[in-house]
Amino acid sequence: MLVAALVATNASADGGAATGASSGDATQQRVHVHGSARIDAHAARAAGKLVVSGTVVDDTARRIPGARVAISLARGTSPAGVATFSGPGASPEPCAPGATPPVLDRADLLIVATDDAARFCVKLSLPVDRYVVHIASRPAGLVDPAGLDLAVDLALEPVTLRFDPERHVLALDEEGPGAAEVLEVVASTEDDGVTTAAVGIPLSLANEAGSLLGSTVTNASGRARFPVAGASLGAPGRGTLRVSFAGSAEAGSSTQEMQVERRTHVDLDAPGAVDGRVAAGSPEEGTTVVIRARPRCARRGCVATPTGTVEARFGDAIVGAAPLVAGEARVVVTFAAPAANDVPLRFRYVPDTPWFQAGAELGVTLPVRAPSPWKKIPLVLAGLAVIAWLVAGRLPPRDRSDSSGRPSRAPHPPEAGVELVRAGPAAGGWRGRLHDAHEGTPISGARIAVERPAFDRVQVLAQVVADAQGTFALPAIDASPGDTLVAEGTLHAPLRRPLPHPGELDVALVLRRRALLDRLVAWSRRRGRPFDAKPEPTPGHVKRVAAAEFAVARWADAVERAAYGGGVVDAHAQSEVDRLAPADAAERIDGRAEGEVPPRPGPR
Repeated sequence: MLVAALVATNASADGGAATGASSGDATQQRVHVHGSARIDAHAARAAGKLVVSGTVVDDTARRIPGARVAISLARGTSPAGVATFSGPGASPEPCAPGATPPVLDRADLLIVATDDAARFCVKLSLPVDRYVVHIASRPAGLVDPAGLDLAVDLALEPVTLRFDPERHVLALDEEGPGAAEVLEVVASTEDDGVTTAAVGIPLSLANEAGSLLGSTVTNASGRARFPVAGASLGAPGRGTLRVSFAGSAEAGSSTQEMQVERRTHVDLDAPGAVDGRVAAGSPEEGTTVVIRARPRCARRGCVATPTGTVEARFGDAIVGAAPLVAGEARVVVTFAAPAANDVPLRFRYVPDTPWFQAGAELGVTLPVRAPSPWKKIPLVLAGLAVIAWLVAGRLPPRDRSDSSGRPSRAPHPPEAGVELVRAGPAAGGWRGRLHDAHEGTPISGARIAVERPAFDRVQVLAQVVADAQGTFALPAIDASPGDTLVAEGTLHAPLRRPLPHPGELDVALVLRRRALLDRLVAWSRRRGRPFDAKPEPTPGHVKRVAAAEFAVARWADAVERAAYGGGVVDAHAQSEVDRLAPADAAERIDGRAEGEVPPRPGPR
């Protein structure tokens, strides 16, 4: 009679966002992340009527009370077409007395609301026939809709299948003779509220790829057991298990799906190590150790390439990190070498997905090699250059001018900013070039816009994307006091400045990883000792001296990972690190303190 208890998940698991700003801080952003709904539904018979019931949950298995569920029917036999709910004695009914009655939105569309437990149930009077029941949830808040189809044959006995218990996390690492995951399914029929075990019906189990995992027959209690080797379940990650009954002359076909997440641990080894000893190196100069990551389930035949990061630790300090590429990480280890000839190092796997889990740490021994004396030559030359610079600073000043006779500018450290190169007419708008403040290279694909803060949002008055040479042209607008010029790249931190006079602009941005370091350095200098250090505080130094200030140490560790871990630092990665910053590190991403307004730049 029914394909029982089907589960459908909306294809788009995560959705877009909305941003806004308050009057107190025009840079504040609100991000709304959308989830997806999942419907679990089945059918039964009661007093000659079809009973369609189920639950609506989100993708974290939380119930969604008050969700609106739309139900429609299509005939499966001639004459095919849409079936209606109207007609004598055909009015849909709630399943329980006092429950909210369904609403007939159209003759062929029924709306049912879920109760406080996220359940819905409706009784339908239909002629005996084969039908397809379309069930779809409507959007609810930040949860996107979902839908599924149930095949129903009212001439056959309905069969309901369910996994008992439902296991949404499956381990692929069990080892030993006969090691396997055992999945149990219960098959039953329901008529007029009486549930009966479905005995002796053949069931098959498959994964989302359609690979058959096993076949069996239900026992006298309607239960079926599927022992499945972990390697057969599929690769680590999210997937679906589907148990099916093909149907018979007396009972209708039925299918049940269960969303699962297959997990495995990741073990590390150093392919170049001999008896636990890697090649000798000088940690003061930086030595590279190649670490290989392998999923533990590979011993049982699963195929997967772990992703994430490998960290190197000397004592409690992180002395190196590198991302996994094709299952290998080239970790550059750098630290002040102790007097010992051999140094113990520990390598730890840091996953970036829940289905790869960290195994035991890998311990190796690094034979310490003294740094090459030739490596000190650049340091000596740098010292001589500093002395020459100090001597030059004591010489009497010279008239510094270019060939045109105009005074030349004194050099200044690279920083983000906007410079009005050449003023233009108000009707000409703004044009110019975006470049990296440190490297001078153009920033293609960066967004540059004119924004106006409002009470509950930010109004974008004009915006463009820089071309491959970093050039842009913004149209003229009716500017007002408080308007802001905003520029941001995928890997470059956002810059906000008061809107300059129309004309040709030179816009410099800094990398997000540099912005994170600059913020930590500025905070450390404001706090003073012990966080400040000469010549400059580093994340490692801040982490070591944080002592009982766990939040500060955690923030410094996150900055260190982002700045030196080798991974991509985009807007999401930067916001995750900034979220850990202490409250007194209230500083804009572009390096200016909150509330500080830079002077309006003028023409050269």
